[in-house]
Formats: sequence, C-alpha cells, structure tokens
Amino acid sequence: MISRVFYRFARNVFMLFFRLYNRLEARGLPNVPKEGPVIVASNHASFIDPPLIGAVLPIRLRYPAKESLFRVSLLGFLIRTLGAVPVARGDSQRAGAVMKLLLELLNEGESVLLFPEGSRSADGRLKPLEAGVAYLSVKTGVPVLPVYVKGSFEAWPKGRALPRPSKLKLSISRLIYPDTDTPNERERREKLMRSLERELLAMEGEADVC
Repeated sequence: MISRVFYRFARNVFMLFFRLYNRLEARGLPNVPKEGPVIVASNHASFIDPPLIGAVLPIRLRYPAKESLFRVSLLGFLIRTLGAVPVARGDSQRAGAVMKLLLELLNEGESVLLFPEGSRSADGRLKPLEAGVAYLSVKTGVPVLPVYVKGSFEAWPKGRALPRPSKLKLSISRLIYPDTDTPNERERREKLMRSLERELLAMEGEADVC
C-alpha cells in the first residue's frame, strides 16, 4: 500500500519540477471531486502524462502501466511512487486481472487513472478510444473525469531519452456520470464512451487554439 504521506510528498516534488522545468499551467481543478472515487480518463502522448496528472490532481490515483517501464530506474521509481501498477502488455488473461484489480480499487473507494487510447499517440493527436473506462464506470457507478494534457508529446516524445523543457498545459473537464435510466448495459457503456470522446475532442480543439 502506498504511504499517503509519501505520496503527497512526491506529488509536491513533481509539481514543483513541472512548474519550474515545463512552466506547467493547470485549469479546471474545481471540477475534481473532494470525496468519493473517480475514474480519471486522459489522452496519452508521452511517458510524462501519468506523473504529471498524478502531481496536478489533488487526489491519490492508481493506474496500470507497462511492466517494462518499471525497469527504467528513475521512471520506474517516479510512476510507482505516484500509484502505478505493473501490467504485462498483450496478455489477455493479465488484462482481465487488471480490470478485476481496478474494479476492486474503485469499490474500495480508490480513484484510478486510465488512458482510454490504450497506448501513447505516435503524433500527439487523440486516437480512437477503447471501452475499458466505460466498463468500469457502468459496473461501479463511479463517474469519469476527462483530462487533457497539451505539450507532453513535445516535451517527451517516443525515442527521446530525457524530457525537454516544453510548456505543459493540463485541462480538467466536468464529471461524466454513467446513465442509470437505460436498461441495456452495453448501451450505457456506448453512451458514456460517446460523451467521453466528445469531451476529449473538444478539449483537444481548445488546446490547439490556445
């Protein structure tokens, strides 16, 4: 179990780093609920996204990350400190185990961070979304908090050893609650995914003009 005190300490250290090195700006923090679990769903273009989101949001997050990332000493320490859970990529049985773990965490009142694109974007643009976020939300009744990171692709793209001091902007939208009126669970998941995709695309469009 992650020490809450150490989590807060690490979060403050990384927040200071991002503010100084990447001139971080964050907006929409009042949209983060003060109580109860939440599923944070963000775009994903860089290794820097998980620690960045973990540092900015004033809640403790857990999230799955590729097992190979934990073998990179500094990065492995960084993401583990901010709540990462190692996952073996491409193993369907392991993927099922991860979903089970995330369900347990949500039912225990923990908040989780997921990247519905499934993997990092190769060009920094939003990719088609996978349905895991909707599955978890509909199964647990936990709302989804859309988050969009601008600049992480420029700061730390694939193939680069260390991040650049590029400017980072993080936007937080309003909660999306799973529909409780539609009896069909599949339709409820599809409706939530449409809402999430629409919100992320809107935030991407706003980030492009800012």
